[in-house]
Amino acid sequence: MKKPTTAIQRDYLGEFKAAFAAGIQGIVKAGEIYVAAIDENPKLADSFREEFTDSIPAAAWGQFEAVGRKWLHPNLILGGGGEYATRIKRLPYSQQERVFAGERFDMLTGAGDTLKVDLREIGKTQADQMFAERHVRTLSEQKSWIEARRAVPVVEPTELLPYTISGDRVTFRRGATLTRAELKRLVMEV
Repeated sequence: MKKPTTAIQRDYLGEFKAAFAAGIQGIVKAGEIYVAAIDENPKLADSFREEFTDSIPAAAWGQFEAVGRKWLHPNLILGGGGEYATRIKRLPYSQQERVFAGERFDMLTGAGDTLKVDLREIGKTQADQMFAERHVRTLSEQKSWIEARRAVPVVEPTELLPYTISGDRVTFRRGATLTRAELKRLVMEV
């Protein structure tokens, strides 16, 4: 059970939340500035990398561009989205916005009911159902996905014979033992 927060804790939590939100907005603004600069002159990308080589890793510049172009929600930079952050990154920006605004999406159950779910809090099978390659599946797409999984036939494992036949040759597996009936069948096959 969650402990109640004290007034002091609320003050710290509030301060942290405000500072964090300002930091995220700073990243968004920095991304927009970076995009404006490289759109004007693509060679400026090298200047940015050289100027900030001690504080920003080379791999981060792609994320600055993605945030500045509104391809990537800024919450995804620090791992927001939890277990499904990679799948959320593939969504269109408008759907990323909806996820981080806390919107609940319609999810179809096997019984045909519809639930409202937060994409950051669902299980693995539910995530497979909800996430298409580059969008959140509609209810009709989810129904097709569920039906396709039901239609998969169960394949019984085949019996492994103690021998293989290739042309007119018979090769026995190690430790193979045949009954008379199996030997008669083998002779008939060859």
